[in-house]
Parts: sequence; C-alpha cells; structure tokens
Amino acid sequence: MKYLLDASALLPLVVRPGKQLLCEASREDLVTTDLALYEACNSLWKLSTLLKSISIEDAIDTATTIKDLTTRGVIKTIKFTKLDFSNTLQIAHKEGITFYDASYIATARKAEATLVTEDEKLKKAASKLIKTITYSDLESKLTQT
Repeated sequence: MKYLLDASALLPLVVRPGKQLLCEASREDLVTTDLALYEACNSLWKLSTLLKSISIEDAIDTATTIKDLTTRGVIKTIKFTKLDFSNTLQIAHKEGITFYDASYIATARKAEATLVTEDEKLKKAASKLIKTITYSDLESKLTQT
C-alpha cells in the first residue's frame, strides 16, 4: 500500500520510533511532498530555536535523517511541479483549507495513496475525498508486519 506522509506524520516517523520501525517503513511505499520536507524542518527549527524543547544538534541530526531517507528513496519525494495547481486551489476553496493542506490531498489522490496526517482539520477535509489514517494507525500497521 502507498502512504503519503504530511509533515505531521513525517516528523514522528523519524523522531519517535527508532531503527526497527524505520526498517519496517522501508518495506512500504512511503511518499511525501517536497513541501512536507520544508515544513518538517521548519518544525525542528521552531522546537530548537523558539520553544527550546530540543537542542539544535538534535534538530540538525533529525533534519539530516530526513534528507538521508529521501535521498536513499526510503521515502520518495513528489515535487511540486507534479501538482495540479487548479485542482489544488479548487480543493482548498471548497473545503476551506490552505493551499498547503489541499496540496497533500491533491497529491495523495493523484498518487493513489492513503494520506497519513495528525492534523485533524486536514484529516476531516481529506476523508471526504481520499482515504486517510493517523500516524498512530500507520505505526500500528508497520509493527504488525
């Protein structure tokens, strides 16, 4: 099965589970948008610089891991140039969500992927159009295989 990770699902996959879950994840078809990479790394900046809940060294290590996972193809990246902007704007307008969030829905639909998100507003809007699960659901699926 193919899973599209938004930033709220990408970050916990890299931070929380450890190497065993990443090994399991590498057996799945995981994709994300290039936007999600920026959003995840921006969250790391916020956690280290503004909230001071992690060190800058931990933020850098995590960002490096994210880059490594995408470079090695464990998580494949779908570039914004593949995004149908017209369809994305229509979704954003109809569902009352940001273009960012609508881009996850449009990309998951085009890729025939299940959207993985912890964002409740996005999940509610997306579930009208595509299959969605939470990060916890994905984690459970990965540990069962």
